[in-house]
Amino acid sequence: MTNLVEDHGADPTGEEPIGSALSSAWSDDTLIFLPAGEYKMNSWFRRVGSRNVGLIGQNAVIRHGRVDAIDGHRVTRGEYTGNTNLFKLGVPGTPHRGDLVFGGFIFDWARENAGMQGLTAHVDGDLEVRNILFNGMHDLGTHGNMRVSTHSPESTGLVDSIDMRWGGKHYENTINTRSTRRSPGQESGPGASWSTSGITGHPEMQGTMHLNNVKCGGFPDNGIYIKGGSGRKILTNCHAANSGVSSLRTDGGTEWEPVEYLDGTTDYNEAREGKYGVSVLENCIAEVDHTPDDHTYLSQRGIRIRNDEVHVRNCHVRIGVSDGGGAGGGYAIGALEGTDRAVIENTSVELTERGDAFYFTPGFNAELRNVQIKTTGWDGSRASIMSGMTPDMSEVYLNGEQIA
Repeated sequence: MTNLVEDHGADPTGEEPIGSALSSAWSDDTLIFLPAGEYKMNSWFRRVGSRNVGLIGQNAVIRHGRVDAIDGHRVTRGEYTGNTNLFKLGVPGTPHRGDLVFGGFIFDWARENAGMQGLTAHVDGDLEVRNILFNGMHDLGTHGNMRVSTHSPESTGLVDSIDMRWGGKHYENTINTRSTRRSPGQESGPGASWSTSGITGHPEMQGTMHLNNVKCGGFPDNGIYIKGGSGRKILTNCHAANSGVSSLRTDGGTEWEPVEYLDGTTDYNEAREGKYGVSVLENCIAEVDHTPDDHTYLSQRGIRIRNDEVHVRNCHVRIGVSDGGGAGGGYAIGALEGTDRAVIENTSVELTERGDAFYFTPGFNAELRNVQIKTTGWDGSRASIMSGMTPDMSEVYLNGEQIA
């Protein structure tokens, strides 16, 4: 292990940037340690094709230098200059190889004009990201806090104990001068704040991504958005609220190999018959109880799934803000075209405004098993809480009365 302060001269007071020290310390087969302190970055740190590197802190605070002007995803004036990815480790075509460990940090967004993508990681191997706090609201209207992806069927990514509860602002409410297209169905107002999400995956993802204990506040794009590619996504014990489009969004995939700590086996066929044989959301909470600003998407949803097979179990969704039901409206849980099978079981939904508990695009297999639905402040009926295709249902209750 090498100490970034003692061995490479990094300034732990936050006065001088640490780019040179990071460049000195970063090499294959190295664990880099940042002791408690405050560390400033005035430009991104980008490495591709590295192998077996760890960057860990002891609750080390990381902040970027002053930003005076920003256009899109590039700072054009200020102490900090350049791209708004603080740590960019690997790219899809040339990912990080072997192990990548990253964590033990506090990203300091609790200042005016603060908030970038703290970590962008593309890994062919084993990724482990733990114990990160994004302290304060992301208010530069650029890429959201984190993007993580694995890039081979044998790869595994574990993202555990991440707190980004303060959310982020639409670019229109920041100093960012970007201009974008509007979201579908939006007839007026500024364009969508694309990519200002809490945490995202990647369209070329393979292998297994496991997110556990991630807390995500409202972002103008999706909140926890681990969607894309052909790999397996597992979300456990996550809590997300008040993002545009959806607070929790994922999809299925079949290009993955067994992961022993999840599957309890290294046998391909046994793993696919096991608890996590498909993409799963488990013990998660999604809430919509307010719209953070005037420029989020018109419709906010709890959970949105798409493509292949996804199971939702032991989850709770509460919807307190809704602009109506159907495909374009707000709903608690929805599965859209491209989905082969969606199973929702042992799950509860509370609607405190009129809207859909469930929306399913016609044309695939959807199942509800042991589901509790409660409408608070209005009298819901079976017809008024579901849109689209009628799913197969068993032990489904509405306000305590069995409806299927």
